[in-house]
Amino acid sequence: MQHFWHMSNKTARHYVVTFVQIAAITCASATAVHAQQAQVKAPLPANAPASARVQLPTQETMIILIRSSVLALGQANVTNNYTVLNALGSRAFSASNPPQKLATTFQSFRANRIDLAPVALINPQLAYQPSLANGRLRLVGNFPSKPMQVNFDLTYEAEDGVWKLSGLSVNLVAATQTSASVMK
Repeated sequence: MQHFWHMSNKTARHYVVTFVQIAAITCASATAVHAQQAQVKAPLPANAPASARVQLPTQETMIILIRSSVLALGQANVTNNYTVLNALGSRAFSASNPPQKLATTFQSFRANRIDLAPVALINPQLAYQPSLANGRLRLVGNFPSKPMQVNFDLTYEAEDGVWKLSGLSVNLVAATQTSASVMK
């Protein structure tokens, strides 16, 4: 595997992945499931707006969501098996993104043996404040590794009391010397 921080800038430009809807349950452990479920409010009447049913998760939960989502993508790339990634997604996502579509989308990561596992050791930094709109949580930021930085744009929706990834954009870029973060 070629770790993203050992790539040249020229090589890294080949690995930019455009926005694609992919999904994964972001439960790294039973604790993660509990933390996620604790952030989804009790059920409201069916006619209540989706935004009233969820609240912004804690900082710890957001870190778990971000890290486990990027790692799930990395594991699917390493195994070339997107069936589980598809099955773990939200119902709408799973229906519109079959495993073969996911495999095609991330073919360049597999072909170049990009290993995203090192993000397990790096804390993510948010570039913008987390936002909740129409019941969806959006987290945008990066893992500040060097010389290559892993950027992400993640969208989640609460489904059956658990945050599920409904959108993912991941790309690698040359790391900058300064990186501002809203998550400390």
